[in-house]
Amino acid sequence: MIMKKAITLKITGMHCNNCSDRIKKAVEKLGAINVEVSYEKGLLTCDSSNIDKILSSIKVLGYEGSQIESKEIKKSSYTGIFVGITVLLGLYLIIKSTIGFNYMPQLDENASYPILLILGAITSLHCLTMCGGIVISQSLAFKNPVKSSLLYNAGRVIAYTIVGGIVGGIGSVISFSPLMKGYITIFAGVFMILLGLSMLEPFKFLRSYIKIPKFFKAPSFMGNSKAPFYIGLATGFMPCGPLQTMQLYALGTGSPLKGAIAMFFFSIGTVPLMMGFGTISGYISSGLNKKLLKLSAVLVMVLGVIIINRGLALQGKTTFASAAKQEITSAMLPEIINEYQVITTYANNNGYEPNYFVLEKGRAVKWVIRGEEVNACNNEVAIPSLGINMKVEPGYNVIEFTPEEEGQLGFSCWMGMLDGSFLVVEDLNNLPQDMDWTPAPTTPCCDGER
Repeated sequence: MIMKKAITLKITGMHCNNCSDRIKKAVEKLGAINVEVSYEKGLLTCDSSNIDKILSSIKVLGYEGSQIESKEIKKSSYTGIFVGITVLLGLYLIIKSTIGFNYMPQLDENASYPILLILGAITSLHCLTMCGGIVISQSLAFKNPVKSSLLYNAGRVIAYTIVGGIVGGIGSVISFSPLMKGYITIFAGVFMILLGLSMLEPFKFLRSYIKIPKFFKAPSFMGNSKAPFYIGLATGFMPCGPLQTMQLYALGTGSPLKGAIAMFFFSIGTVPLMMGFGTISGYISSGLNKKLLKLSAVLVMVLGVIIINRGLALQGKTTFASAAKQEITSAMLPEIINEYQVITTYANNNGYEPNYFVLEKGRAVKWVIRGEEVNACNNEVAIPSLGINMKVEPGYNVIEFTPEEEGQLGFSCWMGMLDGSFLVVEDLNNLPQDMDWTPAPTTPCCDGER
């Protein structure tokens, strides 16, 4: 009798619990015992007498297996972490020098349905990242990938629409502060970055905390021909950045009907890419699927950084985009009229111009906002730390407040896409000549032209 010995294999290409289940069943059929497969760790352990047959079986399923030593695992882990950090730093520089940290298509309560469709199409890249593993598993688990993909997306659209109606109804009775919106947005951004990292090999340990609920892979559930529909329905309630941005928009409509319609058209916009990916993944090689998921991981981290930046702006805090210090000039100083510090900002398609000023502590301020080109982004301004939130109308708008503490005082639009700040000092007449600070940059508003 041939003795079985304990073996440990590294498996690449697994992206969900269904992958680990398929491998486990195949290995058990070869007579292996104590089989454990972890897609989170990318490892297979078992007791077997024939490692070659196991490796061949794994390859037939579309995955790659190899025997590894503990030293190799450590070296690979350190290298991967270094690569991951390098990628994140590179993403930061690319975003900062190209689209900026405030990019998102224009939205307001009068946004046309085509705009919502376009927004859905753009953010469907994130949907693919968030649910790509689920989509692939459904396509591989059923004989007809077109039908399973159609059912999955139908479930998603229905879930999005229901959520839109619920959130719109909540918005009719409850108004969230910019501070709370900021926390929600930052949470969404952090979740997206963790999700993106978990899809990369060096950070696969995160998959232990971010994974599909176990009931999705229960035999009775997976045996149901309508399983893709139910899974699509469930994933429509998963937390994600762009979806939460749309939910905030639906909340702002203050109407269950408007919220539901908005989320319906947004979800329809996400369907083409998700439907196409689900259908094609049933036919293309697992190698190409793995490459697509790696690309998705990078894209979701980009969106995560952008959304965290927006959350910081909503809370009036310094954002990632505020990088370069600037010397204080006379244009940043207020006029003193009847004991008031008077400053003027123009709300136009470029955002808020100017968007940084120097103010004196303890003296009342009149902030005049001239609405020249009021649009979806600049039509509401907030100073979160002071609890100020005001609609910007065409013409003259005035906000009065008194800064009581030295330091930076941030403000932003209601979506956190446009931000700015005030530098509060002890005495305007006693400013150091070499004093500088980090103001928020002027960012074009949505699709506005310069």
